[in-house]
Amino acid sequence: MVGMHPSFALLFSALSAGSLFLAAFLLLTGVVQANREANKWLGVFFLLLSFIFIELFLEGAGHPQALLIQITEWPRWAIFPCLHMAVFTFVHPQRRPRLLFIHFVPALIFVGILVIGRTLLPNWVGLVVRYFFFAQGLVYGLLNLQILTKHQNHMRQLLADTASDLTWLRSFVYAPLVIAGLWLVFRQLPVMEGLLQLVCLGLSLYFVSAAFRQRDVYPDKILEGADQLMDMPASSTTAQRLTLQQIDLLKDRVALIVDQHKPYLDPALNLQSLADKVGINTHELSLVLNKGFGMNFYAYINSLRTAEAIRLIESGQYGRGDVEAISIRAGFNSRTTFYAAIKKLKGETPSNLLKQDTKL
Repeated sequence: MVGMHPSFALLFSALSAGSLFLAAFLLLTGVVQANREANKWLGVFFLLLSFIFIELFLEGAGHPQALLIQITEWPRWAIFPCLHMAVFTFVHPQRRPRLLFIHFVPALIFVGILVIGRTLLPNWVGLVVRYFFFAQGLVYGLLNLQILTKHQNHMRQLLADTASDLTWLRSFVYAPLVIAGLWLVFRQLPVMEGLLQLVCLGLSLYFVSAAFRQRDVYPDKILEGADQLMDMPASSTTAQRLTLQQIDLLKDRVALIVDQHKPYLDPALNLQSLADKVGINTHELSLVLNKGFGMNFYAYINSLRTAEAIRLIESGQYGRGDVEAISIRAGFNSRTTFYAAIKKLKGETPSNLLKQDTKL
């Protein structure tokens, strides 16, 4: 495979460039209805990434137009910033990125270096140019990972279930690390170009597939004011004014409403809707749950759902084929969350517990 004919490397480069270019066109023209603003940045990312493969194709084909090859190099240092803006906008759809211009200053410097010519600049500049793209991938990969991790932690303050599947977004969070790593391997092992181009084609198709499998980052009724809900609890003066006695009283009120009305059986329950039932705002409820119960909203509601599921399992009214019914009746919106919660508490899967009860 390493010694494959050079024409295969050219073919894989062309296919990668074509798939990424087509995906960019579709994203930029609004074919994907969800997350439209973020998809504009993602479309630009795909477009600029396709330039890398166009450059590799032109170089491999021995294209005589050096200027054309150089033009495909110009936006290279803007690739990862564009993806970072996409990830940021996916997670913060109502916010504009701060210091947007600064992220693209290196790209402008890179264009200047290419225009001036690397041979006219000090040797250390050439070294920086050689490895800056790899360093960029590491930095932006970590920044994107930080954004996603913070977002997931915030969602646990607002949602009682992982209703928003972000597997597709996680693909783009790790993309800079993968791309930068492959780029470094390309430079160190040129003899493996054919195999690497095949790997790149597979990754390109995977990224394109993830882009078109995307869902809304925020479930229904969460998007409006989501940033405010996530950012204010730590600085909310209303929540900070609650005394320990008030927290205890509100804790009792929450427990009473939960016991009487069992709102956790509603799969669509979120922090806002429970706060409305209790008669306090979301920031106060978040503080009561964290200080009074020692759990965030996600953990608190799922503990109640887990207890309900265990009660149903041990009631003897259900068999092994009723796992899905128990999950729904207990209020779980995710089968994965349901299984994980039961396994953590009982050390067995719901199916095994039902099997044991049947034998008894």
